[in-house]
Amino acid sequence: MLKVLLWFVSTDNRFIQDAVTILRVQNNGVEIVNKAAGKDISSLDKDFDVILVVGAKEIGMNKITQAARQLRLPEEKLLGDWIVCIPGFTLEKYRKLQRSRLSIISRQCFGGCVSKMLGLPFRSPFVNLWINGEDFIKFLRAPSIYLEEEPHFERLKDTSKEAPKGYPLLSLGNISLNMMHYKDPENAIAKWNERKQRINWHNLIAITSTEDENILQEFDALPYGKKVCFVPFKSNLDSAFYLNPKIDKDAKNFPDIVNRFGWGHVIYYDPFDMLLYGKKTQLINM
Repeated sequence: MLKVLLWFVSTDNRFIQDAVTILRVQNNGVEIVNKAAGKDISSLDKDFDVILVVGAKEIGMNKITQAARQLRLPEEKLLGDWIVCIPGFTLEKYRKLQRSRLSIISRQCFGGCVSKMLGLPFRSPFVNLWINGEDFIKFLRAPSIYLEEEPHFERLKDTSKEAPKGYPLLSLGNISLNMMHYKDPENAIAKWNERKQRINWHNLIAITSTEDENILQEFDALPYGKKVCFVPFKSNLDSAFYLNPKIDKDAKNFPDIVNRFGWGHVIYYDPFDMLLYGKKTQLINM
């Protein structure tokens, strides 16, 4: 039986009932050993297996983890209530994913989106940016060389919600980085340089998306143990993860379909199996 301490961090209780039910079924029962709100948790007995964080989606797991660290709570026992409700979840797989220190090298926002959805820290500079398919292939063919390059500000490009006056376009050798969620080039360059130091070369997954079969074939030929290419067409290639564009009616285009998967709007494949093993565990009929 799993011993669970409930930690209420916001008034968002959308997931708590389902989360407790799932944990009960998967672990032959659940014992709620105590409940606490805010900083009151620090005074409670520490005999529990899991701190189920109620309302964590509203706050964000990064902030929850920081607060837990200050309160000297065991970070390895934290568990967001909404994470339990993600299709494919088991506590064993989730803890294995946390311990794996995975780095996600992603062409667009999917990497950052899925990291936030699963409460995983960023161990890659490929966050809050996008890079075109050809440039991403170039990077993956020689990542260590490109990471030695110093990014340079080229110009402001287009606009985004975070950067209404235009976002920074950076050059990294002969490839371009579209830093669409940054307001100024200095911050964009600083974040790139900071996050590239966190890459875990012993466990990484390369993730891209394309509507071009030629790019899919180039990507599939790259020597990466775990690689995922989301495509709107069916393919027998190992790295091709088919997303039926007719399923998500609220998506604007195919890149939006991919990002909305990352946010959890439509879960096409088991995200735990995908990130742990590069495995296609399909969850819906496509």
